[in-house]
Amino acid sequence: MISLQILLAILNGLSCGLMSARMLAYRRNGAKFSRSASLLAYLLIIASGTVAIRIAFGEYKVIDPAETLLNITLCVAVFRARGNVSQLFYGERPQ
Repeated sequence: MISLQILLAILNGLSCGLMSARMLAYRRNGAKFSRSASLLAYLLIIASGTVAIRIAFGEYKVIDPAETLLNITLCVAVFRARGNVSQLFYGERPQ
């Protein structure tokens, strides 16, 4: 039987890793450049990637269920926005 902490670690690590990878794979394809959106994307990639790496190496000890739920929700939102942080946070639609 898998304990709750192990299940939360797997879900949290996967959601953070997928979120980071999706934002890294984003291509503008003619969308206008926004320095603030780029900085926000950079910080989100670093933060989510660090969480995924720390979980993979066993350095992330206590995982809160609320944190896991937030990360899964943010991961779903990032995939719905196709990795576009401007669309995700500012509501801008690509042209």
